[in-house]
Amino acid sequence: FMAGIALFVGAFLIYNALSMTVVERSRELALLRCVGMTRKQIMFQVIFEGFVLGVIGAALGIGAGILLSLGLTSFMSGILGQELERGSISYDILFSSMAIGILVTLISAFLPAYQAGKISPIAALQIRGGKEEGLLQKYGWLLGLLLLIISAGILVWNPFPYDVQFRLGSMTVFSLFLGATLTIPITLKAWQKVGRWPLRLLFGNIGEIGSRNLKRSEKRTMLTCAALMVGVSMIVSTQGITESFKVDLNQWIDAYMGADIYVGAQVPLTRQLQEKLESLPMVGVVTPVRSIEATWLKDGKEVKINFTAVEPQTYSAVTRFVFSDKDVVQEEALDKLKKGDHLFISEVMREKYGVEIADVITLKTKEGQRSFAVAAVVLDFSNQGLVVTGNISDLEKYYKIEDVNTFYVNAKDNVKISDAIEEIKQYQKEYQLVIESNSAIKERVEVLMGQVFSMFDILGILAVLVAALGVFNTLSMSVLERTREIGMLRTMGMTRGQVVKMILAEAGLLGLIGGLLGLGLGLLLTKILLAAMGAMSGYSLSFVLPEKAIWMSIVVALATSQLAALLPAIRGARTPMLSAIHYE
Repeated sequence: FMAGIALFVGAFLIYNALSMTVVERSRELALLRCVGMTRKQIMFQVIFEGFVLGVIGAALGIGAGILLSLGLTSFMSGILGQELERGSISYDILFSSMAIGILVTLISAFLPAYQAGKISPIAALQIRGGKEEGLLQKYGWLLGLLLLIISAGILVWNPFPYDVQFRLGSMTVFSLFLGATLTIPITLKAWQKVGRWPLRLLFGNIGEIGSRNLKRSEKRTMLTCAALMVGVSMIVSTQGITESFKVDLNQWIDAYMGADIYVGAQVPLTRQLQEKLESLPMVGVVTPVRSIEATWLKDGKEVKINFTAVEPQTYSAVTRFVFSDKDVVQEEALDKLKKGDHLFISEVMREKYGVEIADVITLKTKEGQRSFAVAAVVLDFSNQGLVVTGNISDLEKYYKIEDVNTFYVNAKDNVKISDAIEEIKQYQKEYQLVIESNSAIKERVEVLMGQVFSMFDILGILAVLVAALGVFNTLSMSVLERTREIGMLRTMGMTRGQVVKMILAEAGLLGLIGGLLGLGLGLLLTKILLAAMGAMSGYSLSFVLPEKAIWMSIVVALATSQLAALLPAIRGARTPMLSAIHYE
């Protein structure tokens, strides 16, 4: 999906770049037509240029992708604290990547090639050639509106299974982008009214002149805004997913890591240590936890899951469960767990396998197959959500396991956790204990989450950089086409500073349109991706409004457009007046 977004933005940039070459060489192409070159030959020349660019770009992309994969592997190895095996890339993947890169380039190059072939020799050799308005420019907004309506309908009414919803939702994202892009030209006047006040405030009356220039090349404006829109929506969606995931994950961490102190070891611990810990003056409640790999017999198939065994009486005094169902009576569920032969299942197991409360789960044990009733559904992210929680007495009875992985410990009231840890350390050497406080573990988990989620931000940054190139291309073409006009304005008294302001105002409106559209689509994309993640993993993730991303998206869009416009603005301001208005 992310690769599709990258190709989508790249296609806009390729189209803009090749259109720019056609504009720059329009007189040259007209001369070639005059000396006998046919339209097909002109088209082939531009398409071949696109093909060469596609081959070079795809080759560089493959090389960069390989280097990036090596870097990410090393990065994830550092995060997880273990060496990850570097996988090999098959020739099929390399070939398909090269083919897709070239194909996207050729598709993007077709329209500029067609436009180049339509250049009239006489019109192009004049001072200013006339431009014909094509069908897409006349009726494209109708197609865009239709795509938006259909896409909205699919998103609101989607009765299909989760896997179909994900595929359909992904296609809908692209149709939303395309629909919003096609409606930009028809809404330019409205956008100019929206941007009139801030542009006047920043650039004075000259800012309004600059904003009106966008109407003169609606096609380029449309594509440039679309590239910015996609880049901004990527930033908003990645921030939205991050915030939404953090809320659910932090909720689980706060519950799962509710104890003051965690006492573990490299080897299993005995229950005798629990008695010793409970006898310490500064230690309050101690509860044992043991996790094993279990086999679940599901419809005749074996599914590997984690069985986490707890002592319900003491566990609920030290920490708590996060129940997925608000209407569940927690005391009744805990009572069932205390009695034994009952399990709490994760939300992933319910979403992925359709297991509900009161259903029966059959596990393979040392005592043969044993059936357990489902007492509740809880939030649990461990082992990718494939986990059940049972009574530790059931583990001892059916699996003949009496040792423990970890002890969750609470310090007594008015006792510092650091003092309680020092007291527990008297058994550290004897049992080879690893002792950590609640705050130390949470801090480590938060750092880990930050490192993982930062990878998503890179995608948004790359998309914005590509959009910046699109802004640069658009404004460079605009300055090139208006060289004579800028020269005339300079002879009439416009200063170089005013020329710069005019072009920056033009870029500012581009940034405003792309930023606001990207913000709206980014929030929608967040919901789609959260639903997709839920469909694939079984996690039910709640949508959280990314407040930071809302203002950041507008700032990023405006800053990107202004920075990308600096060079074209300076180039336009430096245009010599006499040579600009000279015509042979």
